[in-house]
Amino acid sequence: MNTRLFFEHLRSYVDFPENDFNEFIKLLVPFTIRKNEFCYRAGQVPRYSPFVLKGCLRQYVVNDDGVEQIVLFNEEGNWAGQLGSMRSGVPTNVNLQALEDCDILGITLANVDIAMQRFPAYQQYFLKKYPADHALLLEQANRLKTESPETLYKELLLNRPSLLLRVPQHYIANYLGVRTETISRIKNKLASL
Repeated sequence: MNTRLFFEHLRSYVDFPENDFNEFIKLLVPFTIRKNEFCYRAGQVPRYSPFVLKGCLRQYVVNDDGVEQIVLFNEEGNWAGQLGSMRSGVPTNVNLQALEDCDILGITLANVDIAMQRFPAYQQYFLKKYPADHALLLEQANRLKTESPETLYKELLLNRPSLLLRVPQHYIANYLGVRTETISRIKNKLASL
């Protein structure tokens, strides 16, 4: 697997020496998840925190009525892990399913701890990235509750156009908390402008 994307991702946050990266990458396990397969399921403690090299996954929860609600889409260059569940040993309530064939680099909790000790650049990266991701998730959750579906769709169109091309419309609707017909109306309205 080509790990260049991962190296560039790390370097976008910290000065990660290439020699260190060549040693650090040995702590990660490359694997493939086929379309519709799961990296982890609700009720499990994930074995790996996955970094997406190629492909797209959806993180979703199932409510008490058995209805799925998509929480996130994870495309290339993003983590899709549940480190809190891994660290606490408490099973996650999130499912992570591949929407396409995906190439993944997975890191175990033990190897996260080893990396934090052996690679100062990784420790700096982790201390920058983890709080930033947490803040972004909170902001996204707030926007999903307060913004109109049209505004949210426009933001996806502007910030993540590839997502709209690769993910079925019913998943986009689920993520935005609207019916598929609403997405069709929004698309038609935007096309007529």
